[in-house]
Amino acid sequence: MSGEGEKFIVALDVGTTKLKSLVFDQNLQIRGEATAQIKLEYEKPGWVEINPDYLWEQVNYIIKSAVKNAGISPSHLRGVSISTQRSSFMCWDTNNNINLHNIICWKDLRADTLVRKWNSSLYLKSFRLGCKFLYGLTRKKRYLAGSVLRMMNEQVVMRLLWVLQNVPDIQEKLNKNQIRFGTLDTFLIYKFTDGENHVTDYSNAAPTGFFDPFENNWASWALQMFSIPSSILPTIVPSVGNHFGYCRIFPEKNIPILCVLADQSASMFGSTSFHRGNVKVTLGTGAFLDVNTGKKPHASVNGIYPLVGWKYDSELVYIAEGNSKDNGLIVDWGKTIGLYDNVEDSSKIASSVPNSNGVYFVPGFNGLQAPYNDPSATAGFIGVNPKTVKAHMVRALLESLAFRVQQLLNVLQTETDFTFDCVRVDGGVAKNDFVLQTIANLTGKRVERPVCTEMSALGSAFLAGMQAGIWKHRDELENYYKVDKVFLPHIEQEDGIHQNFMEWERALSRFLRWSKKKTK
Repeated sequence: MSGEGEKFIVALDVGTTKLKSLVFDQNLQIRGEATAQIKLEYEKPGWVEINPDYLWEQVNYIIKSAVKNAGISPSHLRGVSISTQRSSFMCWDTNNNINLHNIICWKDLRADTLVRKWNSSLYLKSFRLGCKFLYGLTRKKRYLAGSVLRMMNEQVVMRLLWVLQNVPDIQEKLNKNQIRFGTLDTFLIYKFTDGENHVTDYSNAAPTGFFDPFENNWASWALQMFSIPSSILPTIVPSVGNHFGYCRIFPEKNIPILCVLADQSASMFGSTSFHRGNVKVTLGTGAFLDVNTGKKPHASVNGIYPLVGWKYDSELVYIAEGNSKDNGLIVDWGKTIGLYDNVEDSSKIASSVPNSNGVYFVPGFNGLQAPYNDPSATAGFIGVNPKTVKAHMVRALLESLAFRVQQLLNVLQTETDFTFDCVRVDGGVAKNDFVLQTIANLTGKRVERPVCTEMSALGSAFLAGMQAGIWKHRDELENYYKVDKVFLPHIEQEDGIHQNFMEWERALSRFLRWSKKKTK
Protein backbone atom coordinates (compact mmCIF):
# COMPACT_ATOMS: atom_id res chain seq x y z
CA MET A 1 0.00 0.00 0.00
CA SER A 2 1.37 3.47 -0.97
CA GLY A 3 1.28 6.67 1.04
CA GLU A 4 4.19 6.10 3.40
CA GLY A 5 5.73 9.45 4.33
CA GLU A 6 3.07 11.39 2.42
CA LYS A 7 0.28 13.59 3.75
CA PHE A 8 -3.33 13.43 2.61
CA ILE A 9 -6.66 15.22 3.09
CA VAL A 10 -9.94 13.56 2.15
CA ALA A 11 -12.54 16.05 0.92
CA LEU A 12 -16.30 15.48 0.85
CA ASP A 13 -18.30 17.70 -1.52
CA VAL A 14 -22.10 17.48 -1.37
CA GLY A 15 -23.69 19.20 -4.35
CA THR A 16 -27.32 19.37 -5.40
CA THR A 17 -27.23 16.35 -7.68
CA LYS A 18 -23.81 14.82 -7.12
CA LEU A 19 -21.79 13.58 -4.17
CA LYS A 20 -18.00 13.51 -4.48
CA SER A 21 -15.05 12.51 -2.35
CA LEU A 22 -11.48 13.28 -3.35
CA VAL A 23 -8.16 12.46 -1.72
CA PHE A 24 -5.58 15.24 -2.15
CA ASP A 25 -1.87 14.76 -1.50
CA GLN A 26 0.56 17.44 -0.27
CA ASN A 27 1.02 18.61 -3.87
CA LEU A 28 -2.74 19.07 -4.24
CA GLN A 29 -2.90 16.24 -6.74
CA ILE A 30 -6.05 14.11 -6.68
CA ARG A 31 -4.85 10.63 -5.78
CA GLY A 32 -8.23 8.96 -5.43
CA GLU A 33 -11.86 9.84 -5.94
CA ALA A 34 -15.38 8.46 -5.90
CA THR A 35 -18.74 9.90 -6.93
CA ALA A 36 -22.41 9.09 -6.52
CA GLN A 37 -25.65 10.64 -7.71
CA ILE A 38 -27.79 12.26 -5.04
CA LYS A 39 -31.28 10.86 -5.32
CA LEU A 40 -33.81 13.68 -5.15
CA GLU A 41 -37.33 12.64 -4.14
CA TYR A 42 -40.49 14.42 -5.27
CA GLU A 43 -43.21 13.13 -2.95
CA LYS A 44 -45.61 15.97 -3.75
CA PRO A 45 -45.70 18.76 -6.35
CA GLY A 46 -43.11 21.36 -5.39
CA TRP A 47 -41.44 19.14 -2.78
CA VAL A 48 -37.75 18.26 -3.24
CA GLU A 49 -36.27 15.96 -0.61
CA ILE A 50 -33.27 13.77 0.12
CA ASN A 51 -33.52 10.63 2.24
CA PRO A 52 -31.02 11.29 5.08
CA ASP A 53 -30.36 7.63 5.82
CA TYR A 54 -29.58 6.84 2.19
CA LEU A 55 -27.42 9.98 1.89
CA TRP A 56 -25.44 8.91 4.97
CA GLU A 57 -24.87 5.46 3.46
CA GLN A 58 -23.63 7.10 0.25
CA VAL A 59 -21.30 9.43 2.16
CA ASN A 60 -19.74 6.49 3.99
CA TYR A 61 -19.34 4.53 0.79
CA ILE A 62 -17.73 7.24 -1.37
CA ILE A 63 -15.28 8.41 1.31
CA LYS A 64 -14.09 4.86 1.92
CA SER A 65 -13.98 4.23 -1.84
CA ALA A 66 -11.93 7.37 -2.50
CA VAL A 67 -9.39 6.36 0.15
CA LYS A 68 -9.26 2.84 -1.27
CA ASN A 69 -8.85 4.17 -4.82
CA ALA A 70 -5.97 6.35 -3.62
CA GLY A 71 -4.23 3.18 -2.52
CA ILE A 72 -3.63 4.45 1.01
CA SER A 73 -4.64 3.51 4.52
CA PRO A 74 -6.95 5.78 6.57
CA SER A 75 -4.00 6.18 8.95
CA HIS A 76 -2.31 8.32 6.28
CA LEU A 77 -5.11 10.89 6.38
CA ARG A 78 -4.33 14.13 8.22
CA GLY A 79 -7.87 15.44 8.10
CA VAL A 80 -11.34 15.60 6.58
CA SER A 81 -12.87 18.62 4.85
CA ILE A 82 -16.56 19.11 4.05
CA SER A 83 -18.19 21.43 1.50
CA THR A 84 -21.94 21.25 1.05
CA GLN A 85 -24.88 22.69 -0.80
CA ARG A 86 -26.46 25.44 1.25
CA SER A 87 -29.91 25.87 2.80
CA SER A 88 -30.94 22.20 2.67
CA PHE A 89 -31.85 21.08 6.18
CA MET A 90 -33.59 18.65 8.49
CA CYS A 91 -34.70 18.26 12.11
CA TRP A 92 -34.28 15.25 14.39
CA ASP A 93 -35.26 14.01 17.85
CA THR A 94 -32.27 13.99 20.21
CA ASN A 95 -33.87 11.38 22.46
CA ASN A 96 -33.56 8.64 19.86
CA ASN A 97 -31.78 10.40 16.92
CA ILE A 98 -34.79 9.65 14.72
CA ASN A 99 -35.20 12.00 11.76
CA LEU A 100 -38.49 13.94 11.90
CA HIS A 101 -38.59 14.38 8.15
CA ASN A 102 -36.43 13.98 5.05
CA ILE A 103 -33.78 16.56 4.20
CA ILE A 104 -35.69 19.43 2.62
CA CYS A 105 -33.66 20.62 -0.36
CA TRP A 106 -33.00 24.28 -1.12
CA LYS A 107 -35.02 23.84 -4.33
CA ASP A 108 -38.14 22.81 -2.38
CA LEU A 109 -41.25 25.00 -2.82
CA ARG A 110 -43.57 23.66 -0.12
CA ALA A 111 -43.40 26.96 1.77
CA ASP A 112 -44.30 29.10 -1.24
CA THR A 113 -47.67 30.07 0.26
CA LEU A 114 -45.91 31.19 3.44
CA VAL A 115 -43.35 33.14 1.38
CA ARG A 116 -46.10 35.04 -0.44
CA LYS A 117 -48.08 35.59 2.75
CA TRP A 118 -45.13 36.99 4.66
CA ASN A 119 -43.90 39.20 1.82
CA SER A 120 -47.31 40.86 1.55
CA SER A 121 -47.92 40.98 5.31
CA LEU A 122 -48.41 44.22 7.22
CA TYR A 123 -45.80 42.95 9.70
CA LEU A 124 -43.02 42.72 7.12
CA LYS A 125 -44.07 45.93 5.40
CA SER A 126 -43.83 47.73 8.75
CA PHE A 127 -40.45 46.12 9.36
CA ARG A 128 -39.13 47.39 6.02
CA LEU A 129 -40.50 50.87 6.68
CA GLY A 130 -38.93 50.94 10.13
CA CYS A 131 -35.56 49.89 8.71
CA LYS A 132 -35.80 52.55 6.01
CA PHE A 133 -36.42 55.18 8.67
CA LEU A 134 -33.52 53.92 10.81
CA TYR A 135 -31.21 53.88 7.80
CA GLY A 136 -32.09 57.50 7.13
CA LEU A 137 -31.11 58.35 10.71
CA THR A 138 -28.03 56.19 11.15
CA ARG A 139 -26.83 55.32 7.61
CA LYS A 140 -26.04 51.84 8.92
CA LYS A 141 -25.93 49.25 6.15
CA ARG A 142 -27.82 46.63 8.17
CA TYR A 143 -30.90 48.87 8.08
CA LEU A 144 -30.51 49.42 4.34
CA ALA A 145 -30.55 45.63 3.90
CA GLY A 146 -33.60 45.36 6.18
CA SER A 147 -35.48 48.01 4.20
CA VAL A 148 -35.75 45.64 1.21
CA LEU A 149 -36.05 42.37 3.15
CA ARG A 150 -38.04 39.73 1.30
CA MET A 151 -38.60 36.08 2.04
CA MET A 152 -37.49 33.54 -0.56
CA ASN A 153 -38.13 29.85 -1.04
CA GLU A 154 -34.43 29.00 -1.21
CA GLN A 155 -33.82 30.40 2.26
CA VAL A 156 -34.24 27.98 5.14
CA VAL A 157 -36.46 30.22 7.25
CA MET A 158 -39.84 29.74 5.55
CA ARG A 159 -39.37 26.00 5.05
CA LEU A 160 -38.37 25.61 8.70
CA LEU A 161 -41.46 27.59 9.68
CA TRP A 162 -43.50 25.15 7.58
CA VAL A 163 -41.89 22.21 9.43
CA LEU A 164 -42.63 23.74 12.82
CA GLN A 165 -46.25 24.21 11.81
CA ASN A 166 -46.91 20.94 10.00
CA VAL A 167 -44.75 18.03 11.23
CA PRO A 168 -46.81 15.86 13.64
CA ASP A 169 -45.90 16.05 17.35
CA ILE A 170 -43.10 18.54 16.76
CA GLN A 171 -44.52 21.16 19.13
CA GLU A 172 -44.69 18.65 21.95
CA LYS A 173 -41.08 17.64 21.34
CA LEU A 174 -40.07 21.31 21.18
CA ASN A 175 -41.58 21.88 24.61
CA LYS A 176 -39.40 19.03 25.91
CA ASN A 177 -36.28 20.46 24.20
CA GLN A 178 -35.86 17.31 22.11
CA ILE A 179 -35.56 18.92 18.67
CA ARG A 180 -32.36 19.78 16.84
CA PHE A 181 -32.11 21.60 13.52
CA GLY A 182 -29.25 21.37 11.07
CA THR A 183 -28.29 22.29 7.54
CA LEU A 184 -26.42 19.54 5.67
CA ASP A 185 -23.05 20.38 7.22
CA THR A 186 -24.53 20.15 10.73
CA PHE A 187 -26.25 16.86 9.96
CA LEU A 188 -23.04 15.33 8.58
CA ILE A 189 -20.90 16.52 11.50
CA TYR A 190 -23.50 15.13 13.92
CA LYS A 191 -23.37 11.76 12.15
CA PHE A 192 -19.57 11.67 11.77
CA THR A 193 -19.10 12.40 15.49
CA ASP A 194 -21.79 9.96 16.68
CA GLY A 195 -23.96 12.81 17.92
CA GLU A 196 -21.29 14.60 19.95
CA ASN A 197 -21.17 17.88 18.03
CA HIS A 198 -24.13 20.06 17.00
CA VAL A 199 -22.38 22.89 15.15
CA THR A 200 -22.35 24.83 11.89
CA ASP A 201 -19.86 27.25 10.38
CA TYR A 202 -20.48 30.89 9.49
CA SER A 203 -20.68 30.31 5.73
CA ASN A 204 -23.48 27.75 6.12
CA ALA A 205 -25.34 29.80 8.73
CA ALA A 206 -25.33 32.97 6.63
CA PRO A 207 -27.81 31.93 3.86
CA THR A 208 -30.51 30.58 6.24
CA GLY A 209 -32.49 33.82 6.47
CA PHE A 210 -32.16 34.03 10.25
CA PHE A 211 -28.46 34.90 10.47
CA ASP A 212 -27.43 38.55 10.79
CA PRO A 213 -24.21 39.13 8.80
CA PHE A 214 -23.85 42.56 10.38
CA GLU A 215 -23.82 41.05 13.89
CA ASN A 216 -22.25 37.67 12.96
CA ASN A 217 -24.74 35.60 14.89
CA TRP A 218 -28.20 34.14 14.74
CA ALA A 219 -30.52 37.11 14.24
CA SER A 220 -32.54 37.54 17.43
CA TRP A 221 -35.01 39.78 15.58
CA ALA A 222 -35.63 37.05 12.97
CA LEU A 223 -36.00 34.27 15.56
CA GLN A 224 -38.54 36.42 17.40
CA MET A 225 -40.35 37.43 14.22
CA PHE A 226 -40.78 33.84 13.01
CA SER A 227 -41.08 32.18 16.44
CA ILE A 228 -38.04 29.96 15.89
CA PRO A 229 -36.71 28.64 19.21
CA SER A 230 -32.97 29.25 19.56
CA SER A 231 -32.66 25.96 21.47
CA ILE A 232 -32.88 23.95 18.25
CA LEU A 233 -30.07 25.80 16.48
CA PRO A 234 -26.45 24.63 16.26
CA THR A 235 -23.55 26.61 17.69
CA ILE A 236 -21.83 28.75 15.04
CA VAL A 237 -18.08 28.10 14.87
CA PRO A 238 -15.21 29.21 12.59
CA SER A 239 -14.89 27.43 9.24
CA VAL A 240 -11.49 25.98 10.13
CA GLY A 241 -10.25 24.44 13.35
CA ASN A 242 -10.27 21.45 15.70
CA HIS A 243 -13.78 22.12 17.04
CA PHE A 244 -15.74 19.91 14.61
CA GLY A 245 -14.73 16.63 16.23
CA TYR A 246 -13.65 13.39 14.56
CA CYS A 247 -14.88 11.38 11.60
CA ARG A 248 -15.44 7.90 13.05
CA ILE A 249 -16.33 5.86 9.98
CA PHE A 250 -12.93 4.11 9.76
CA PRO A 251 -12.27 1.26 12.22
CA GLU A 252 -8.51 1.89 12.00
CA LYS A 253 -8.47 5.55 13.01
CA ASN A 254 -10.62 8.55 13.90
CA ILE A 255 -9.82 11.39 11.49
CA PRO A 256 -10.16 15.04 12.59
CA ILE A 257 -12.69 17.17 10.70
CA LEU A 258 -10.70 20.35 10.12
CA CYS A 259 -12.72 22.46 7.66
CA VAL A 260 -16.42 22.89 6.92
CA LEU A 261 -17.60 25.37 4.29
CA ALA A 262 -20.63 26.15 2.14
CA ASP A 263 -19.98 25.18 -1.47
CA GLN A 264 -19.70 28.65 -2.99
CA SER A 265 -17.45 29.87 -0.17
CA ALA A 266 -15.21 26.84 -0.65
CA SER A 267 -15.16 27.46 -4.40
CA MET A 268 -14.26 31.10 -3.77
CA PHE A 269 -11.26 30.06 -1.67
CA GLY A 270 -10.30 27.32 -4.12
CA SER A 271 -10.16 29.86 -6.95
CA THR A 272 -7.71 31.90 -4.81
CA SER A 273 -10.15 34.82 -4.64
CA PHE A 274 -8.62 35.95 -1.36
CA HIS A 275 -8.61 39.69 -1.92
CA ARG A 276 -11.27 42.36 -1.82
CA GLY A 277 -12.79 42.80 -5.27
CA ASN A 278 -11.88 39.32 -6.55
CA VAL A 279 -14.67 37.88 -8.71
CA LYS A 280 -15.58 34.22 -9.13
CA VAL A 281 -18.41 32.70 -11.16
CA THR A 282 -19.63 29.13 -10.72
CA LEU A 283 -21.70 27.77 -13.59
CA GLY A 284 -23.28 24.63 -12.20
CA THR A 285 -26.90 23.69 -11.61
CA GLY A 286 -27.36 27.40 -10.99
CA ALA A 287 -25.08 30.32 -11.80
CA PHE A 288 -23.44 32.03 -8.81
CA LEU A 289 -21.47 35.23 -9.03
CA ASP A 290 -19.45 35.96 -5.90
CA VAL A 291 -17.33 38.98 -5.06
CA ASN A 292 -14.96 39.18 -2.11
CA THR A 293 -16.08 42.26 -0.13
CA GLY A 294 -13.34 42.00 2.46
CA LYS A 295 -14.07 42.76 6.10
CA LYS A 296 -17.50 44.31 5.60
CA PRO A 297 -20.82 42.78 4.43
CA HIS A 298 -22.43 44.36 1.38
CA ALA A 299 -25.95 45.77 1.67
CA SER A 300 -27.89 45.63 -1.59
CA VAL A 301 -31.30 46.88 -2.70
CA ASN A 302 -31.32 44.75 -5.86
CA GLY A 303 -31.11 41.17 -4.63
CA ILE A 304 -27.35 40.77 -4.12
CA TYR A 305 -26.90 39.05 -0.78
CA PRO A 306 -24.29 39.62 1.93
CA LEU A 307 -22.84 36.26 2.94
CA VAL A 308 -19.84 34.96 4.83
CA GLY A 309 -16.98 33.57 2.78
CA TRP A 310 -15.02 31.94 5.62
CA LYS A 311 -13.78 32.51 9.12
CA TYR A 312 -10.26 31.29 9.82
CA ASP A 313 -8.51 32.36 13.01
CA SER A 314 -9.09 36.12 13.29
CA GLU A 315 -9.92 36.57 9.60
CA LEU A 316 -13.60 36.91 8.71
CA VAL A 317 -14.18 37.40 4.98
CA TYR A 318 -17.50 38.44 3.46
CA ILE A 319 -18.80 37.84 -0.03
CA ALA A 320 -21.62 39.41 -2.01
CA GLU A 321 -23.54 36.97 -4.15
CA GLY A 322 -25.99 37.13 -6.98
CA ASN A 323 -27.45 34.01 -8.53
CA SER A 324 -29.49 32.69 -11.40
CA LYS A 325 -31.24 29.45 -10.53
CA ASP A 326 -31.33 28.14 -14.08
CA ASN A 327 -27.99 27.39 -15.68
CA GLY A 328 -26.90 23.77 -16.07
CA LEU A 329 -30.58 22.86 -16.16
CA ILE A 330 -30.96 24.97 -19.30
CA VAL A 331 -28.09 23.19 -21.07
CA ASP A 332 -29.51 19.77 -20.17
CA TRP A 333 -32.98 20.85 -21.30
CA GLY A 334 -31.58 21.79 -24.70
CA LYS A 335 -30.53 18.18 -25.13
CA THR A 336 -33.89 16.91 -23.89
CA ILE A 337 -35.82 18.83 -26.55
CA GLY A 338 -33.42 17.71 -29.29
CA LEU A 339 -31.40 20.85 -29.96
CA TYR A 340 -28.25 18.70 -29.76
CA ASP A 341 -27.45 15.05 -29.13
CA ASN A 342 -24.64 15.76 -26.66
CA VAL A 343 -24.20 18.72 -24.32
CA GLU A 344 -20.53 18.84 -25.38
CA ASP A 345 -21.63 19.67 -28.95
CA SER A 346 -23.60 22.78 -27.99
CA SER A 347 -20.63 25.17 -28.07
CA LYS A 348 -19.62 24.13 -31.58
CA ILE A 349 -23.20 24.35 -32.85
CA ALA A 350 -23.66 27.85 -31.36
CA SER A 351 -20.43 29.00 -33.02
CA SER A 352 -21.53 27.65 -36.42
CA VAL A 353 -23.74 30.71 -37.01
CA PRO A 354 -22.63 34.37 -36.73
CA ASN A 355 -25.63 35.37 -34.62
CA SER A 356 -28.97 34.09 -33.33
CA ASN A 357 -30.88 35.71 -36.24
CA GLY A 358 -33.12 37.70 -33.88
CA VAL A 359 -33.97 34.73 -31.65
CA TYR A 360 -33.66 35.16 -27.88
CA PHE A 361 -34.10 32.80 -24.95
CA VAL A 362 -35.02 33.73 -21.38
CA PRO A 363 -33.75 31.22 -18.76
CA GLY A 364 -36.59 31.57 -16.26
CA PHE A 365 -37.80 28.06 -15.45
CA ASN A 366 -37.50 28.95 -11.76
CA GLY A 367 -38.26 32.65 -12.06
CA LEU A 368 -35.65 35.36 -12.45
CA GLN A 369 -33.45 36.46 -9.61
CA ALA A 370 -31.42 39.71 -9.35
CA PRO A 371 -32.02 42.32 -10.57
CA TYR A 372 -35.68 41.38 -11.18
CA ASN A 373 -36.34 39.15 -8.17
CA ASP A 374 -39.48 37.90 -9.88
CA PRO A 375 -40.43 34.31 -8.95
CA SER A 376 -43.37 34.47 -11.36
CA ALA A 377 -41.19 35.05 -14.45
CA THR A 378 -41.12 32.27 -17.02
CA ALA A 379 -38.82 30.84 -19.68
CA GLY A 380 -39.03 30.61 -23.43
CA PHE A 381 -37.85 31.56 -26.90
CA ILE A 382 -38.95 34.75 -28.62
CA GLY A 383 -38.23 36.08 -32.10
CA VAL A 384 -38.49 32.72 -33.87
CA ASN A 385 -39.05 33.21 -37.60
CA PRO A 386 -39.24 31.07 -40.78
CA LYS A 387 -35.46 31.31 -41.20
CA THR A 388 -34.71 30.07 -37.70
CA VAL A 389 -32.68 26.87 -37.53
CA LYS A 390 -31.52 24.79 -34.58
CA ALA A 391 -28.15 26.52 -34.46
CA HIS A 392 -29.84 29.90 -33.91
CA MET A 393 -31.81 28.46 -31.00
CA VAL A 394 -28.73 26.83 -29.47
CA ARG A 395 -26.83 30.10 -29.74
CA ALA A 396 -29.72 32.03 -28.16
CA LEU A 397 -29.94 29.50 -25.33
CA LEU A 398 -26.22 29.67 -24.49
CA GLU A 399 -26.06 33.44 -24.89
CA SER A 400 -28.82 33.80 -22.29
CA LEU A 401 -26.59 32.14 -19.68
CA ALA A 402 -23.81 34.68 -20.32
CA PHE A 403 -26.32 37.54 -20.37
CA ARG A 404 -27.57 36.62 -16.88
CA VAL A 405 -23.99 36.68 -15.58
CA GLN A 406 -23.54 40.13 -17.13
CA GLN A 407 -26.71 41.35 -15.42
CA LEU A 408 -25.42 40.20 -12.03
CA LEU A 409 -22.09 41.92 -12.67
CA ASN A 410 -23.90 45.11 -13.69
CA VAL A 411 -25.77 45.17 -10.36
CA LEU A 412 -22.57 44.68 -8.38
CA GLN A 413 -20.70 47.34 -10.32
CA THR A 414 -23.58 49.76 -9.82
CA GLU A 415 -23.69 49.21 -6.07
CA THR A 416 -19.98 48.93 -5.28
CA ASP A 417 -16.66 50.56 -6.07
CA PHE A 418 -14.88 47.28 -6.79
CA THR A 419 -12.63 47.05 -9.81
CA PHE A 420 -11.44 43.78 -11.29
CA ASP A 421 -9.46 42.63 -14.30
CA CYS A 422 -10.27 38.92 -14.33
CA VAL A 423 -13.24 36.60 -13.82
CA ARG A 424 -12.46 33.06 -12.74
CA VAL A 425 -15.13 30.58 -13.79
CA ASP A 426 -15.68 27.01 -12.61
CA GLY A 427 -18.48 24.44 -12.63
CA GLY A 428 -19.79 22.01 -15.22
CA VAL A 429 -21.01 24.65 -17.70
CA ALA A 430 -17.56 26.31 -17.57
CA LYS A 431 -16.45 23.58 -19.97
CA ASN A 432 -18.51 25.37 -22.64
CA ASP A 433 -16.11 27.59 -24.60
CA PHE A 434 -18.90 29.57 -26.28
CA VAL A 435 -20.44 30.64 -22.96
CA LEU A 436 -17.09 31.72 -21.50
CA GLN A 437 -16.06 33.63 -24.64
CA THR A 438 -19.40 35.43 -24.59
CA ILE A 439 -18.84 36.40 -20.93
CA ALA A 440 -15.41 37.76 -21.87
CA ASN A 441 -16.84 39.77 -24.78
CA LEU A 442 -19.64 41.19 -22.59
CA THR A 443 -17.52 42.13 -19.60
CA GLY A 444 -14.44 43.20 -21.52
CA LYS A 445 -12.46 41.20 -18.94
CA ARG A 446 -10.11 38.25 -19.03
CA VAL A 447 -11.98 35.02 -18.20
CA GLU A 448 -10.05 32.05 -16.80
CA ARG A 449 -11.07 28.40 -16.59
CA PRO A 450 -8.98 26.34 -14.15
CA VAL A 451 -7.51 22.92 -14.82
CA CYS A 452 -9.10 21.59 -11.63
CA THR A 453 -12.85 21.92 -11.87
CA GLU A 454 -13.44 20.67 -8.31
CA MET A 455 -13.04 24.11 -6.77
CA SER A 456 -15.26 23.51 -3.72
CA ALA A 457 -13.41 20.35 -2.73
CA LEU A 458 -10.05 21.99 -3.44
CA GLY A 459 -10.81 25.07 -1.34
CA SER A 460 -12.03 23.17 1.70
CA ALA A 461 -9.21 20.61 1.44
CA PHE A 462 -6.54 23.30 1.33
CA LEU A 463 -7.92 25.03 4.43
CA ALA A 464 -8.04 21.66 6.22
CA GLY A 465 -4.44 21.06 5.13
CA MET A 466 -3.36 24.42 6.51
CA GLN A 467 -4.93 23.51 9.84
CA ALA A 468 -3.12 20.14 9.71
CA GLY A 469 0.19 21.82 8.99
CA ILE A 470 0.58 20.44 5.45
CA TRP A 471 0.67 23.99 4.07
CA LYS A 472 1.76 27.08 5.96
CA HIS A 473 0.11 29.93 4.08
CA ARG A 474 -2.76 30.38 1.66
CA ASP A 475 -0.39 31.96 -0.87
CA GLU A 476 0.91 28.44 -1.49
CA LEU A 477 -2.45 27.62 -3.11
CA GLU A 478 -1.73 30.20 -5.82
CA ASN A 479 1.28 28.13 -6.85
CA TYR A 480 -0.99 25.12 -7.38
CA TYR A 481 -3.77 26.99 -9.19
CA LYS A 482 -3.41 26.16 -12.88
CA VAL A 483 -5.32 27.77 -15.73
CA ASP A 484 -6.69 25.47 -18.42
CA LYS A 485 -7.74 28.18 -20.87
CA VAL A 486 -7.93 31.96 -21.02
CA PHE A 487 -10.71 33.78 -22.88
CA LEU A 488 -9.82 37.34 -23.89
CA PRO A 489 -12.50 39.80 -25.04
CA HIS A 490 -12.85 40.26 -28.78
CA ILE A 491 -12.90 44.04 -28.96
CA GLU A 492 -14.15 44.02 -32.56
CA GLN A 493 -17.34 42.30 -31.39
CA GLU A 494 -17.96 44.66 -28.44
CA ASP A 495 -20.60 46.90 -30.08
CA GLY A 496 -22.50 43.98 -31.55
CA ILE A 497 -22.60 41.92 -28.36
CA HIS A 498 -23.82 44.84 -26.26
CA GLN A 499 -26.52 45.69 -28.78
CA ASN A 500 -27.56 42.05 -28.69
CA PHE A 501 -27.58 42.14 -24.89
CA MET A 502 -29.89 45.17 -24.86
CA GLU A 503 -32.28 43.49 -27.30
CA TRP A 504 -32.26 40.39 -25.09
CA GLU A 505 -33.19 42.50 -22.05
CA ARG A 506 -36.07 43.96 -24.07
CA ALA A 507 -37.19 40.43 -24.93
CA LEU A 508 -36.85 39.38 -21.29
CA SER A 509 -39.34 42.03 -20.19
CA ARG A 510 -42.07 40.06 -21.98
CA PHE A 511 -41.50 37.08 -19.64
CA LEU A 512 -41.88 38.87 -16.31
CA ARG A 513 -44.89 38.54 -13.97
CA TRP A 514 -46.22 35.54 -15.87
CA SER A 515 -47.04 32.66 -13.54
CA LYS A 516 -50.07 32.90 -11.26
CA LYS A 517 -49.62 29.38 -9.91
CA LYS A 518 -49.32 28.93 -6.16
CA THR A 519 -47.72 25.95 -4.46
CA LYS A 520 -49.76 24.51 -1.62
